[in-house]
Amino acid sequence: MNKGQKHRPILVAVRTPDRSARPVLRKAAALAKLYDAPLRIVHVLAIPQGSLARAGATVRKAAQADYNERALKLEKLAGRAELRGLDVTTTVRCDYPVQDALVREAMACHARMLVVATRGQGRFARLFLSNIDWDLIRNCPCPLWLSKSDELDVQAPVIAAVDPLHAHAKPTMLDDIIVAHAVEAAGGRPDKVLLCHAYELPEGVAINSPIEAYWIAMSKEEQQAHEESLKKAIAKLQKKGGVPAKNSLLVLGDPASQLPRLAKKHAAAVVVMGAVSRRGLQRIFIGNTAERVIDKLGCDVLVVKPRGFKSPVDRKTYRQRVARPRRSVSALGH
Repeated sequence: MNKGQKHRPILVAVRTPDRSARPVLRKAAALAKLYDAPLRIVHVLAIPQGSLARAGATVRKAAQADYNERALKLEKLAGRAELRGLDVTTTVRCDYPVQDALVREAMACHARMLVVATRGQGRFARLFLSNIDWDLIRNCPCPLWLSKSDELDVQAPVIAAVDPLHAHAKPTMLDDIIVAHAVEAAGGRPDKVLLCHAYELPEGVAINSPIEAYWIAMSKEEQQAHEESLKKAIAKLQKKGGVPAKNSLLVLGDPASQLPRLAKKHAAAVVVMGAVSRRGLQRIFIGNTAERVIDKLGCDVLVVKPRGFKSPVDRKTYRQRVARPRRSVSALGH
């Protein structure tokens, strides 16, 4: 644990400050205990503040009353039995849009992690994440825990989805970060971590002949050499992270189907994945395969970023960015 890490809060987003927030609060409480960290509950009141500031007094009073009501509801949620004994603070953030407001709050409180519940948890879980979820995956500077279940089984294994040969242009150190976070999510027990990599063999090499272009597929020997390279790279990651040699899942097949299958087979509590930063772009690139994996996973997902990632989200709130500068007295001619 880094110096001062213990005092950084786990930030949990509450979409609506009522009974519907109880599942994600239970999950956040379990994580706060697991990480021995304070908990901060945030609710975003997504009202364009620039327009509100220019509205009449009655509208402003109504908005203030709404703010006060939501703040009171958050305080009541913070007093629930499952949160007792924890260091809990609450905040209602007036900002817009919601996803950017959450990122700004994460930056402001130096959050250790942001916990967000995906919509439609439980038996009738939705098939796809919302646009807000995807924006958070791309822009949130701290690890993002997407909660897809109502409870956290701290005894269940944690899967670290690695890409040891960096086939998808992942930064070299990102796999190390994924494994480190997986061990942490496993309560500091490397024996509960499973390193997983699902891969498809390279299709081959395009050859141009005088007659036509054709593909030369990998030979059996080349396939075996490729698999051995993967095994050696995974073994290196396991050694660095203290993960037992037997805790590896190397499978041939489409990652979008194999990873969810393995997570279900091993009843994983969470799958830890990395968001890939593309060189030269001020954003995180997820990729079609990773998007399909995250959508299909039935368990929770923890998304981590490469070291040095800086969120493109402006630290200024919506109101600060749209507020018109006040004219000075001299400019008014008085």
